[in-house]
Amino acid sequence: MNCNGTVQDRYVAKIQYTGHVNEENIAQHISNATTASASEVGMYIRELEYYISRRLAEGYIVRLDHLGTFYPTIHAKAQTAASDVDHRTITRKGVLFRPSADFKAVLDEAPLKLANKKVLKAIDHRKKNN
Repeated sequence: MNCNGTVQDRYVAKIQYTGHVNEENIAQHISNATTASASEVGMYIRELEYYISRRLAEGYIVRLDHLGTFYPTIHAKAQTAASDVDHRTITRKGVLFRPSADFKAVLDEAPLKLANKKVLKAIDHRKKNN
């Protein structure tokens, strides 16, 4: 970083993932908390995934009250005339997720700790002049 004409190294915290949770883990957890079997819960999860993906593909906004809202998005090339705008100007499709207030509260309460105090060599991300 350039501060008053001098270059200074900067360091930033980085998340270290704990691991992965997959559909099977989720189904087993829900099965343990309810009377449904893990295979039944897995079927419900897959149906939920299918339903959400289909509704997003159809242009619907999908809200799960305690998790958040999914919005279908696109990136498109700008055109000089409105008549030139059509499906061919869309370059990418995606989904935006906005967490609910409940989910934000859970994230705000998540404990933070440094997993490793070892600092790696600073990396210079500035563009190099050749």
